Amino acid sequence: MTAFRSNRSPAIVPALCAALGLASYAHAQLLAEPASSETASGSIDASARATLDAAGQTLRGTPGFAAQFRMFGDGSDLIKSTMPSMSGRFVFGTANDARVIHMMGEAKDTADADSYAFDFVRSESTVAWTDDEQQTVFIRRAKPEPRILPGAARMVLVSDILDDDPFAAALARSESLISEGTREVAGVTCDVVLMTFRKNSGVSHTGERWFIAQGDRLPRRFEQITDAGMIKFQLIMEFSGLSAGEQAPAMLDVRRPDSYKVDDQSAERPRPSTARPARISPSGVTPKDPATAPETRAAPARQAAPAFSFTDDGGAEIDNNSQMGRVSVLYFWGTWCVPCRAVSPEISKIAQRFGDQDVDVFGVAVRERDPDAPRSYLAENDYEHRLVLNADESARAFRVRIYPTVVVIDKQGRIAYSDSPGRDRNATELASEVAQAIQEALGEG
Repeated sequence: MTAFRSNRSPAIVPALCAALGLASYAHAQLLAEPASSETASGSIDASARATLDAAGQTLRGTPGFAAQFRMFGDGSDLIKSTMPSMSGRFVFGTANDARVIHMMGEAKDTADADSYAFDFVRSESTVAWTDDEQQTVFIRRAKPEPRILPGAARMVLVSDILDDDPFAAALARSESLISEGTREVAGVTCDVVLMTFRKNSGVSHTGERWFIAQGDRLPRRFEQITDAGMIKFQLIMEFSGLSAGEQAPAMLDVRRPDSYKVDDQSAERPRPSTARPARISPSGVTPKDPATAPETRAAPARQAAPAFSFTDDGGAEIDNNSQMGRVSVLYFWGTWCVPCRAVSPEISKIAQRFGDQDVDVFGVAVRERDPDAPRSYLAENDYEHRLVLNADESARAFRVRIYPTVVVIDKQGRIAYSDSPGRDRNATELASEVAQAIQEALGEG
């Protein structure tokens, strides 16, 4: 097992954070429906809705609970080998007048990866984690999701139990809600509810299944379902040994060894000024009033890209030295990756847009058993970016844990940008950020 470590790239076969919750207006509409009906959102089963209402009321009213948990993936052997897993202790309660989730244990980013320890706390407003490698406790605002947030902290599938209305968002995007009877989970009898989402509902998965204990009405299992035709898989979180009750403050915070420093950047940042830019004087100089001039801060120093080398599908040998003086875009993807389907066309547009400039865009295919699969995929869709095969070592060099991930390297060989789509960033928004990073890197000469 390796120590808990930071991750520059966001989280997984992605969007591994499932949403639970519902806007108050949509919630009111659903509550007003008859016991079982066809609504604008689809078929709503009365007993299924009653189960979720009871669970939501319990989650709002409980002082907290603690349980052992495990998170794992289920699907074809190929897909399961790429999926993350976690196990450890899950604690839910109230700290400093805010609902929080504290998770600690061990995680693996893929089936064959090394395990590492994690320890993090999440609330609606902040996220904190202990990094043993850097001997630092990091504290950041939860939204937008911090780019350095470790992979494990992005996999809280049930994070929206922090919401006042825990099942609201999921109900609002549901096409149907049905009861699937009862099942045993870790010796506890549970009512099972399946939500199927509308197309284009704003999340990458297509449905959710909840297992609610008949006794205390708290969740015992959650399944995040993705059904993309030929590609089907689930991410599952399961609880055992659950004990409800108020949780001690120490159980609702991360470890804070005395020798560790604290890096707290959770304070609200001042909003950018909406004032119009000052006019340029005829002399070309913009006068400044020292009393009103905003304070300027130097941009954080960029880190050098790790050593990498690969050969593209056209036979060109690429490494750090060959790319000096050019802007490089590394798009880590795979034909098995469902979220890549939305990002790949955006990357192709970027390759086309910057095709006549000092920019190289590489589609770095990872974990492909058949090299003809990504070749055919690019050809069928007429994508513009260059293909790289057998580049798993490069993905490890850049510590890619989530697919897709896009890395922009400037002309000096430094990382100018690294990120993935997620709850706060869809494919189009990600592409816009990548294009901006390329523009800035080109402008630096």
